[in-house]
Amino acid sequence: MSRKDPNSPAQPTDSSSGSTSVHRRNRIVVGSSTSISSRNAVVWAAAEAERYRAGLHIVHAYPLPQLGQPMQHDVDDLLRNEASVLLDRIADNARRDHPNLDITTRLIHGAPVNALRDESVDATLTVVGAKESGRLAGAILGSIASAIAAVNPAPVAVIHPDHQANGRGPVVVGIDGSGGNSAAIKFAFAEASVRNTGLSAVYAWNESVIEGSLHDNPSLLDPAAIEQEETAALSETLAGWCEMYPDVVVAHEVRRGRPASVLQEFTASASVMVVGRRSRGEFEALVMGSTSRSLMAHSSCPVVIVRSVHTDHPDRRIGALLPIR
Repeated sequence: MSRKDPNSPAQPTDSSSGSTSVHRRNRIVVGSSTSISSRNAVVWAAAEAERYRAGLHIVHAYPLPQLGQPMQHDVDDLLRNEASVLLDRIADNARRDHPNLDITTRLIHGAPVNALRDESVDATLTVVGAKESGRLAGAILGSIASAIAAVNPAPVAVIHPDHQANGRGPVVVGIDGSGGNSAAIKFAFAEASVRNTGLSAVYAWNESVIEGSLHDNPSLLDPAAIEQEETAALSETLAGWCEMYPDVVVAHEVRRGRPASVLQEFTASASVMVVGRRSRGEFEALVMGSTSRSLMAHSSCPVVIVRSVHTDHPDRRIGALLPIR
């Protein structure tokens, strides 16, 4: 018997456990494996679920053989049993540390990226672990973390082994001025509110961008004037959100420099970094923006990638667990 294409939808096994009282929209999904980063991702996701009073759904996908290779039933049983034991142990640890948290599990025979994506439909957040930070981290971030962040329907939190589950500091959101930041901004406000911390909204500008629009009037390239104008625009962008979340104290940060470098500096003292991802076709989305890729690889704190949505439609997912105050 030959296996089908591993890029086809993952096939769930019968191994699903835990309470079924939590609706799919009211849960946080986390991928599990044997890696250190994955274990830390589960710890972070459980703490996040408690903050949002959401359920925690732990997903583990065990591998398919190479296309065209036969699958022996005894090998399949061995893989399933080993994966089931691992998933049960991870879930038991989470239940021990969070006895009041509603935790469910799902064991899936298939590709991890497809499994997480399928389980994340209508979820509030998907959490994945990434490989250790380092000079080459941008090249070895991990196919699962980068692929999920690129195509997942729900926001994706990328967690490194050294990221803290209850890190202190403000939530930081990157603003790019494109008008498609509403989903990321809303998530950032909700996150700051449940953490009872401040929010830093950061907009980075540099000469290459400004000069492109002022090539006929180079004398207008006055850094002080540009920062003043961009600060006013940033305040206008956030005004409505500040009214909806009056409990969140917001700092407006307009900095000169490349967005990836500027935002990376803020991760040193942040609890969470939030950035947007523009909605594209699935193939195009696989090529993530340089800022998102850099932050996922090198950030000192968890990074949440939020898919942009049309501002004229209600957001069905982001911040849905947190009443707007």
